[in-house]
Amino acid sequence: MALTTIEKKKPIIIVGKTGTGKSTQAREMLPNAIVLYADEMEIRDVLSFPLELGIIIEDVHYKPKTDEILNVLRKYRGTIVLTSINQKSIPNEIKNMVKIKRAGKINYRQEQFAELAPRSQEPNNLERDVFSLVLDYLRESDREKVLELIKFNKPSDVQFISWLAENIHPNRLLFIDTIVKRRWSLAYFQEMLAYSHSGKSFTRPRMPQRRAYSKVPSFCRRLGVKGGDERLLRQLLKDEDFAKFAKTKLNNAECRILGLGEKKKRKAKKKTVKPMALGEF
Repeated sequence: MALTTIEKKKPIIIVGKTGTGKSTQAREMLPNAIVLYADEMEIRDVLSFPLELGIIIEDVHYKPKTDEILNVLRKYRGTIVLTSINQKSIPNEIKNMVKIKRAGKINYRQEQFAELAPRSQEPNNLERDVFSLVLDYLRESDREKVLELIKFNKPSDVQFISWLAENIHPNRLLFIDTIVKRRWSLAYFQEMLAYSHSGKSFTRPRMPQRRAYSKVPSFCRRLGVKGGDERLLRQLLKDEDFAKFAKTKLNNAECRILGLGEKKKRKAKKKTVKPMALGEF
């Protein structure tokens, strides 16, 4: 008599925050499963559970009875699905015995498609923020794909070129920025921009730095100099009386910017303690 061997599937744990549908996915995978909770595991004979039903163990993140769960994972030959709100709270002993999957309808559907059509390609999301778009522009050698991303996202021409100028030689962007931009058609500008770089640049992209603005105009307003005229303020500061007046309106850091030096620190006066007379005791 030949013995039939049952291939045991590796248990799956679905990880996702509250509201991502991890319990719903578990019940879709095992509609008639025996549902248990990780903090209430009291199973005497796991071998008596029908193999065709499967077991769902909920909330592994909350006070799990690790020994009981490991006993089920080792002995039960049917399908086991666990759930947890995060991966960090799963005990390492359990984590080493399961396959982790992320919750969410999109991820679950993609896994289903991958099982039905292993050679299918994942859907390509074209949405990018400015940083991701610049990263793809610098690294992607397929410039048709770069052109597709630029046309789909339609980044601001000034912002996008200012980011690119920090990462590639300005001569590559000079003609596009001065001649093509806003003078020729948008489609031609996007095509010229996409093919002005060959890709394959894997250095970390540099972000443009904000220009440091002068604080002197604000000093002029506080000191009563109309129009924010820095030249006039410099001339007034040559007068000792006005310089003393400016020090009363500005702090030490602002005085250093104008070259007035440090403000004199006031020394705390020592309090003289009057000795008490005999009648005051």
